Amino acid sequence: MEEDDYLKIRSRTDCPCGTGKIYHECCRPLHIGKAHAQTAEELMRSRYSAYFFRLVDYIYSTTHPDVRGPETIVDLDNTVNDTMWRNLQIVNSSKGTAEDKKGKVEFIAQYHHDGKFQEIHEKSRFRKHKGKWKYLDARG
Repeated sequence: MEEDDYLKIRSRTDCPCGTGKIYHECCRPLHIGKAHAQTAEELMRSRYSAYFFRLVDYIYSTTHPDVRGPETIVDLDNTVNDTMWRNLQIVNSSKGTAEDKKGKVEFIAQYHHDGKFQEIHEKSRFRKHKGKWKYLDARG
């Protein structure tokens, strides 16, 4: 099955980000550039789904320019295919509304890497750049 066929099928199923909405109505519009995240949490969820679908360009474009460089996309290309994402749980978020310029999202993501079940617990910081939410770092 081609990757485009896979995404078409997935567009009619639940979004991996955990909102309970179907992918076509949830993260897909963000992934294809038809919409932009209105909150830091929405960006966090869309980035998780982008990791799930291995959408390196989206992950890169939603990373704040202050923390990304030419090596960022190479690093993503080298690692994105090694991980099978399984579940996202949003623990907490602060600020990050449409009116804010900064926000934090704490989450737990479960995944398989090298055949082993693992979990990441992160407090991510987000900041707007030219009016759009961007991932800044995990120093929240």
